[in-house]
Amino acid sequence: MTTYNLSAFAGAGAQFFDDNGTPLAGGKLYSYAAGTTTLLATYTTSAGTVANTNPIILNAGGRTPNEIWQTTGILLKFVLYNSVNELIGTYDGIPSINDPFGINSQLSSIAGTNSITATATPTLTAYATGAIYSFIAANTNTGAATLSIDSLTATSITKNGSVALSAGDIQSGKMMLVEYDGATFQLINNIVYGGSITNSNIVSLTTPLAVSNGGSGAATFTANSVLLGNNSAAFQTIAPSTSGNVLTSNGTTWASSTPPTGVATAIGQVPFSTNGSTFTPTQKITQGTAVTTTSGTSVDFTSIPSWVKRITVMFANVSTNGTSNIIVQVGSGSVTTSGYLASASVATNVVSSVNSTAGLLVTAAIASTSVLSGNITLCLLGSNTWTSSGTTALTTSTGTTFCGGVTPALSGVLDRVRITTANGTDTFDAGSVNILYE
Repeated sequence: MTTYNLSAFAGAGAQFFDDNGTPLAGGKLYSYAAGTTTLLATYTTSAGTVANTNPIILNAGGRTPNEIWQTTGILLKFVLYNSVNELIGTYDGIPSINDPFGINSQLSSIAGTNSITATATPTLTAYATGAIYSFIAANTNTGAATLSIDSLTATSITKNGSVALSAGDIQSGKMMLVEYDGATFQLINNIVYGGSITNSNIVSLTTPLAVSNGGSGAATFTANSVLLGNNSAAFQTIAPSTSGNVLTSNGTTWASSTPPTGVATAIGQVPFSTNGSTFTPTQKITQGTAVTTTSGTSVDFTSIPSWVKRITVMFANVSTNGTSNIIVQVGSGSVTTSGYLASASVATNVVSSVNSTAGLLVTAAIASTSVLSGNITLCLLGSNTWTSSGTTALTTSTGTTFCGGVTPALSGVLDRVRITTANGTDTFDAGSVNILYE
């Protein structure tokens, strides 16, 4: 159905004047199809049933005798003369007011791939510069393309100004938007559907975007694989491989690998490596078995692991049958009995201090009736040398011993600890001892 809208040029109540400001009495107003010399009618009302004269003769006040209504979707050219046919002005490409087709029109009956045809409503008689049209493409173009509306001249569709279309710039089933620039239809939305911006140029993405341009370099990726950077080449992928595998690094790249072994088997165990490559479950803080000190001149704890860095020696109600001080000795393969530098001081009513080279002192002055409780700690200094410090109490004589020292460099990694008496002959007669190592 043809509709009509009031002209944007001289729709209602317009008055025209000559160059001196005098009303243009008897002036002549011609209407043509935009951009042509083909006369085209205007109408006196929105019904479009009565045409204005062409030209319209202005009255004594320089006004049109009737309103001017244009066919919807048609752009007009108006040419104004005075009564003696002297040209006053030419006004081209004039739409009607609130004309939805004068600025933007969705085309119908779309056909063709590269030679596209379409129909406008109402029918176009000419292309007007600045007119915008949309259409749903029937096919995806395979190269340069043209558009013909209402059998008018097939006109090139361009992008990025005057650049011919590339394959895929027009996408089947998608809304395309073009604007007539006076020579071609410029495709406005090709970036949305058919390309990407690289170095200010519109390019097709029919092939993967290179890594050097910020892309992945690949068209597809293996499902569930992990992507791995590959400098300027396409991404590499790492497949999950065996169930339970983890990503591990060799310092250069990554791989899907079996996780380290070493499942804990007891409370307090942790995976622990002694060689930097394999793990075993280890009790990181290990308690030895307590030994009663009711007889003998010494108690040995052996088979201490090579990874141990700290040892705590504990005493509970320990006593001997003599007055020789209690010492701790260490060793590698055998107990080292000399070369120590140790000192201990006991505070009772007076302070008594002693030194020893035979072992790490635990007491400073005891009697056969003294009962010892407390602990000393040994720490690995390095190069198989250990230091000690501790505090013990003589519970029967109300005295506290402070002790410390250093071992000689052992011949190898420490593997044993001995608790004994300095003279090597006094025997234990009460209490118990134990160690913790970590």
